[in-house]
Amino acid sequence: MKTAVILTARRERDSDIPYPLIPFDGEKCLIDRTLDILRQLGIVNIVMVTGFKSELFEVYNHEDVTILKNDDYRFTASMASLAVAKDFIHEDFLLIEGDTFYESKVIECLVNTPHKTCLAITEESGNGDEAFVELKQGFVTKISKDKHQLANFEGELLGVCKISYEVYQRMLQKWTSCSNLYMNYEYLLMDCTSVLERPYIMFKNLIWGDVDNQENMLNLKNYIYPTLRRKENPFDKENLMNHLEQIFPNKDVRTHAHIEQIGGMSNKNFKVTIGENEYVLRVPGNGSEGMVVRTNEEQNSLMACKIGISPSIHYFNSGTGIKLAEYIKNAETLNHATIQRRAHLKQIAGIYKKLHQSNVRFNNDFNVFHEIRNYEHLLLKSDVKMYPEYGDIRDKVFQMETRLNDIGIQLAPCHNDSVAENFIKSEDGTIYLIDWEYSGMNDPIWDLSALFLESEFTEDSKDFLLDLYFDGKIPNHLEEKLLIYQVLMDVLWSMWTVIKEAKGDDFGTYGKDRLQRAILNLQKIQNY
Repeated sequence: MKTAVILTARRERDSDIPYPLIPFDGEKCLIDRTLDILRQLGIVNIVMVTGFKSELFEVYNHEDVTILKNDDYRFTASMASLAVAKDFIHEDFLLIEGDTFYESKVIECLVNTPHKTCLAITEESGNGDEAFVELKQGFVTKISKDKHQLANFEGELLGVCKISYEVYQRMLQKWTSCSNLYMNYEYLLMDCTSVLERPYIMFKNLIWGDVDNQENMLNLKNYIYPTLRRKENPFDKENLMNHLEQIFPNKDVRTHAHIEQIGGMSNKNFKVTIGENEYVLRVPGNGSEGMVVRTNEEQNSLMACKIGISPSIHYFNSGTGIKLAEYIKNAETLNHATIQRRAHLKQIAGIYKKLHQSNVRFNNDFNVFHEIRNYEHLLLKSDVKMYPEYGDIRDKVFQMETRLNDIGIQLAPCHNDSVAENFIKSEDGTIYLIDWEYSGMNDPIWDLSALFLESEFTEDSKDFLLDLYFDGKIPNHLEEKLLIYQVLMDVLWSMWTVIKEAKGDDFGTYGKDRLQRAILNLQKIQNY
């Protein structure tokens, strides 16, 4: 297979320049990235179907790129654009929506799959424009953007797929009799194929996104792409092998160990396979010194394992921070959308109740005001300055300690870093809580507050979890305390970002955005 079709005809609602052409990495745009990936995989017949501002795409006209135009782009949708390419498609081909950002492995897997037609699926993203899918025994049975039409929504369709020449001819034939010119290609593909002609590849924990508006573009620049860069940074294999030799002194790891990088926000995580055994190797990231006490993390993690809410740990070096944990096979990392499913919320409420109501005494206390002072010291030590707006709110931040003491604080073992990515779901549906770097004795409301903030909980999801967690008996001043903690964690993690970036990391606008949100929420606190 040497052919790919890129659809870029759509008219943008809020931009005079098509989003596939707007740079997100220096001068590189989505079209540049897609062409680079295709060429690296030997795709030599690339057909680009344009419409809106078609003249801007002419710079890509090349011996391996044919530029076509859907003259009716204002009054049609993706199937009409795909039909424009009919005279240039003579074999099975890749179909790529030009406004989609994805890891290169998506294209690699589709190129290498033996299936002539194959769809790419990932977990629900929560972007508001999802094409949900229902699956059965390795095949796609339904696609819909309306959740109400599916008995089970088990993933989301990526804007990348492989279509056989035979299926494409069927689609073209049916298109000629279509009265609905706004038909999208994926629905016509469903009409023209049987279930057994719709296999899929599921890409779990994929870094990807659609760019349909300015908010999506900013998200790509400031969050999605920096995350991918951290994941794709080359790793020091020799260093990893040295660590594995210490962990497995009686095994020839250099011969038998296979290492695959699997991401991580503040650390580097690797899947390590030795024979039939699979593990996760955690290597601490830059700038964690002074922010994480590894002896505390080790002891707290082991206690979390004992009460059954975290995967087992096989090795922990509190001097280096190197950790080897159980690898949960085919695990799904939750995101801000999937974490809010009712079944997941029930488990998460149970996890926190089990943790907070246990008789466990963690090795340390986590006091946010002490942490902020510590981070101030680390900033000074690193000779870097916090964002200037912090100086304007610092006094108000510390004044909240008095208010919290007035409301009342109860200490319990807490995780303290409730981002969705720290919840993973195993094949049997069990959810585990991982990464205990910042754990310690704290107010349990901090964990709930972080959960709501980090995953942008809807009011319904928030109320549902709180009702489960408190057995319907919501304490006084809860809303005020939740908001206070959200301000404090935004301040703390914005300082964390500055410290990490001083050591070479890049988190886009993550730190600045958190501080700005803290400033806005400080104003809301005045209403209590």
